[in-house]
Amino acid sequence: MKKVNAPTMAYKTYYGKDPNPPISGRESSHPSKNYRGINVDIHVPNQALNRLNANSEIELRSSCEGDSERHLTFVIFRLLDRDPNKSAKVSACLDKLSDVNSSFDIGQGGLPRICVTTNLWYSKNPREFERWWLTLAEKIKKCLQ
Repeated sequence: MKKVNAPTMAYKTYYGKDPNPPISGRESSHPSKNYRGINVDIHVPNQALNRLNANSEIELRSSCEGDSERHLTFVIFRLLDRDPNKSAKVSACLDKLSDVNSSFDIGQGGLPRICVTTNLWYSKNPREFERWWLTLAEKIKKCLQ
């Protein structure tokens, strides 16, 4: 299986196809802030990151606030339960939600990862962007049950 970078995974998750031209991992850059010693995009709400990090069943791997149809907002995480079948089930549950697109694959180190994205970014609609991020942790929690 070909490994893809996080922005490419988000694009493929939303559109169901590879981006053309391919997306470089450094193609898009946003102002960042320090969150618990890690640089994250400035508009991703700290409260949303706190809620996501409070879930002891997942580990966050990557996120982006997005900025266009090509660079969507996303978060990628791993389940601490490394069973690919569980990742597939959680991803399928998330993908059924109206404002979420989700997929999973096997990332670095042969570990499953789940991508959650939507056709949204901060400058497109700041209020909806924030609402999406603030409700994401609860959606993931429900799909883990």
